[in-house]
Amino acid sequence: MAPNKVVTRYSLLATRYSREGFTLVEIIVVLGITALLSSILISYNHVSRHQLALYAEQMKFVETIFRAKSLALSPYTQSSGGDICGYGIHVDYEAKNYSLFSYDKPQGANCQGINSIDINSENIISTVEIDKNVKFMNSQNGTARYDDFLFISPDPTTLVSSDGTTINNGSVSVTVRTQDGSLSADISVNSAGLINF
Repeated sequence: MAPNKVVTRYSLLATRYSREGFTLVEIIVVLGITALLSSILISYNHVSRHQLALYAEQMKFVETIFRAKSLALSPYTQSSGGDICGYGIHVDYEAKNYSLFSYDKPQGANCQGINSIDINSENIISTVEIDKNVKFMNSQNGTARYDDFLFISPDPTTLVSSDGTTINNGSVSVTVRTQDGSLSADISVNSAGLINF
């Protein structure tokens, strides 16, 4: 009889331990919840990546505008030694970049007499390529794109130009948008030099 008791004890022991653990339904539920949370995290990561790229480009663009304005207010001169009337930003929508430039004094004129922007007087200091996930757009109210912002020393007087047409009063808005169009940010500069973003 002793051998049967050992087998019975072993079979009871095996039965008792075989019932502990996870069922197939529990495993499927846990895997489903994990998959759902992972997909939410991945989609959030995709949206946040575009949002971070947009806001980073907006801040870099605003920083460059502020740099041009501060250079126009300061007694900074380039090593070229030419007469510089001011500093500005040139936006190239097709090339997806913008440039900080110094503006040379026109021949036979003083800096305070400048009332339009001549592209030939622009000397590029630095050029910034925008992120591949971001692009410049027309302003959201449907007005034309503006290619140049110029701050003329010492006031600084602010000139804004679009394709050679100078806007003397009012404000100008440049929109930075993600490539898929889901997010956008505006940067506006008015004729008094106030920068809003």
